Order: sequence, then C-alpha cells, then structure tokens
Amino acid sequence: MSLTQPFRHALPVNESLFHEALYLTHAGWELVAPGEPYPQRDAPFFYFEWREGRTLPEFCLAMVVAGSGEFQTRLYQHRLVPGDVFLFCPGEWHRHRPSLRTGWTLMWIHFNGDEPLRWLRAGVFNFPQNLPEIENRKLFRAQFEHLLASVHRNPSTNSANFSRQAVGLLSHCLMEVSGNPQHGKMEVPDNDCKAAVEYIWNFSHDIVDVPSVACKVGIPRRTLDRRFKAATGRTVLEEIQFCRVSRAAKLLQETTLTVKHIVHRAGFRSEEHLRLAFQKTFGKSPQAFRHQGGPGLAAKHPSRPASAGKPLKPE
Repeated sequence: MSLTQPFRHALPVNESLFHEALYLTHAGWELVAPGEPYPQRDAPFFYFEWREGRTLPEFCLAMVVAGSGEFQTRLYQHRLVPGDVFLFCPGEWHRHRPSLRTGWTLMWIHFNGDEPLRWLRAGVFNFPQNLPEIENRKLFRAQFEHLLASVHRNPSTNSANFSRQAVGLLSHCLMEVSGNPQHGKMEVPDNDCKAAVEYIWNFSHDIVDVPSVACKVGIPRRTLDRRFKAATGRTVLEEIQFCRVSRAAKLLQETTLTVKHIVHRAGFRSEEHLRLAFQKTFGKSPQAFRHQGGPGLAAKHPSRPASAGKPLKPE
C-alpha cells in the first residue's frame, strides 16, 4: 500500500495495550502545499497557534519526507530538510511548521507507555537539538511508511502489531546512555575537534577549560581554537559554556533541584556565573526560566555545526 493521500488517525487504546512496551495513540501522513496555512484548523487535537506553541501528553516522532520547514523548542531553532527526524517528549514545549515556499510531506506517530517513559528517565531520548542521528535513513523511512500503511488499513483497531513495529522504528533512534546525554554524537569532520567535543560534554560538569581540553586532545591551544572554530563555527570556550547552560536548563526543566544545587552539577563556579550565563543566553534568570515557561530565546551556540542549525527568521 503506497501512501499518497494525507490522513490523520486517532487510535483507540484498550487495556490490553498497556501490557505492550509502548502503544500508538495517533498516526498521520501530511502533505502541506506551499503557502497553505499550518496547522490545519480541521484537526482540533493537533491545532496550535504558532505564537504560543504547544506541549503534548505523549511522545511525537516525525520524519520530513519532502519540502522543508522549521521547529523550535525552549533551547533550539532548527531548519528541517528531507530526511530529518525529530522527536518531542511529553510536556516538552515546541512548535513546528513547513516552509511557506516549499510546504512539506511529513510522517509522524504519537506514542506512550511504560517503556518509553523509562527510556526518558534513563536519558536515552536526550538527542542533540531533538534530532536523533539515524544511520540508515532509507531503512528508517521504509519502516516508518510500512507502519503508517498498516495503521491506515485498519485505523479502528489499535493492533499490538503496531506497537511492535513502533519499537522497531524507535530502535534506530535510541542512543547509548553515557556521561553525555544532552549532546550525543556530533558530526564534526575534524577528528581532533570531535574528540574535544566529546571531552567537553562528558566532563564539563567538572573543572574544564580551554587549556585542559587542548591538553587532553594533544594539540596546542591556539591550533585547537583555530581548527575548532573552522569545524563548528564557534570557539572551544563557547562550546564549554553552551554545554553547561544546556545541562542547567535541563535540570531546571525536569527536576525540582534548587538553583544552588544545580550550579555545581552543571559545572558553574557560582550562582552568579550561572545567572550571568542564563541572562546572556536566554535573556532571563534561571528562576524566571524555570517558572515562566515558554520558548525563551534560541541558544546562541547550538550543539550542531553552525551551518546545520542557524536561528530562523519568521517567514
């Protein structure tokens, strides 16, 4: 069965599915023409105002098949191109839309269950910029299309087979948990710079500065700074700072730890250093970031190369 016409299905969830590792709640294949309003107002559950964004009570996994677009979270802005896969977790503020110039074709599923919630707590969904790294995108797309075709054939019955197919699909995305849950593996062409990135994101909760990173990589500091800037679009010091801000932001969002306790877990020397970093990055204090919610400002130093995730201007 080929997917040619757009559809959205809300699937029934009965008690038998609670015994599955995870279960689907919604699935869809959307085709949005260039210039077409988005989201479509004929789908109340999925509609949201771009200015306000939204949060969902479940996980959302999506893949851009054609066209282009953008998405934003509290930390990131990113331009989406064909082949990009993105994932949002329950309660995570976000918004996304196709480009007015190109429209897009998008596959997506919503899912929930004890197993994905356990994975979330373990940190396996902490992808850099919410973008899972998919090694075999052709296979991933084929499996995604097969799952959606299965759902579209019989949307009135939420089969356990859908759950098993979804688990197989997610297996492409699940990252190995390490000391670097926020960052994952970053595609940096320079091996020395890649090693520097890994060291920063694994140890920046401790005393890490530019000289120590250069010493760890084994090249002179000035050489590392020059090559790091060329490979990533930012300096080593900016990467260290962004790593710490990202870790602190995540702790503020997902835990009840006080700012005092977050300071050293995130690698800052004092509450004042944390406050200044948040003011510079988000335009607000850590306390305001936690309590006000909303998108904040996109981080100035995204954890992907600058060419892959530049801030976007509204179209």
